[in-house]
Amino acid sequence: MKTYILDGIWGRHSRWEGLRRRIEKVVGPCEIWRYDNSGRTSLEVVGTELRKELGQSKKPVNLVGYSMGGLVIREALRGTGDLPVRRAAFLHCPHRGSLVAHTLGLAAAREMRPGSVFLKRLNASPWSIPTLATWCAWDAMILPGHSGRWDRATTVLQSHVPAHAWPVFSPGLHQAVVDFFTPRPAQFGSARIPDVL
Repeated sequence: MKTYILDGIWGRHSRWEGLRRRIEKVVGPCEIWRYDNSGRTSLEVVGTELRKELGQSKKPVNLVGYSMGGLVIREALRGTGDLPVRRAAFLHCPHRGSLVAHTLGLAAAREMRPGSVFLKRLNASPWSIPTLATWCAWDAMILPGHSGRWDRATTVLQSHVPAHAWPVFSPGLHQAVVDFFTPRPAQFGSARIPDVL
């Protein structure tokens, strides 16, 4: 089993090295999937690239998507039931868009605007993969903050640290991802992540 991590817009992919090592140590092989996260490339295009990559896997995979990376994952899996995805984790992902996207004219930003055709199509697609979703009501990049809460997720964790990039650094959030990919009985449900994580 392999895990792929996808960063968000403008992120340095290497900043996920800590989570990658942690997943690799406990769960198995883990790779940071590098893609054009400049915002200039449509999420549909990047999603198609990820779909092709996943289609080549003969073993089950886990997927971690931070911010825009989560939308790339959801687009890659939209309308497909034959990809070997075991579990997914979406960290502070704008599932219903962000008003901040209106300030940018980039292709991916246009798709992340609330009510966009892209998001309507994405949110109308079925989803049956066990999923962990984290969100923060005071996320300054995802406006309104509740757009990051995804009710289709198996497990929803609310962070009270008002920083969009908190999932990049938080040991507590990293441990939550590792635990979700190696679940223990009765461990998960809707919960709040303490401020200290």
